[in-house]
Amino acid sequence: MTSKFVLASERVTVADDSGHVVWEGKPLGVDALEVQALPDTDSAIVLLDYMQMGSGPVGNLVRISSDGSILWVADLPNLAPSECYVSFEISDHVLANTWNGFRVEIDRETGKILKSLFTK
Repeated sequence: MTSKFVLASERVTVADDSGHVVWEGKPLGVDALEVQALPDTDSAIVLLDYMQMGSGPVGNLVRISSDGSILWVADLPNLAPSECYVSFEISDHVLANTWNGFRVEIDRETGKILKSLFTK
């Protein structure tokens, strides 16, 4: 099955090949800001609204399956109180930027940081 992941009204909706909704919700109960399907998988990367997650550091980049299960929460490059993810893109790995100026390469299978570069 190939699932389609859509963001609408801060919620993630997952539909199957026939368009039937198989899951809809907010991962970790938090508004979603961005969702991108991972190629060749039945999962997606979701950026969650860090403002709804309490004091930091905040693990707000997650991989979810088509049933909404959390497969991983991405590691952060440091544990500063204000640290969280602010954007991401998908290539061979997940590339993400943090509030404190780090650009990280994240393993799409594990959520672990492969490379980290301070950019500020």
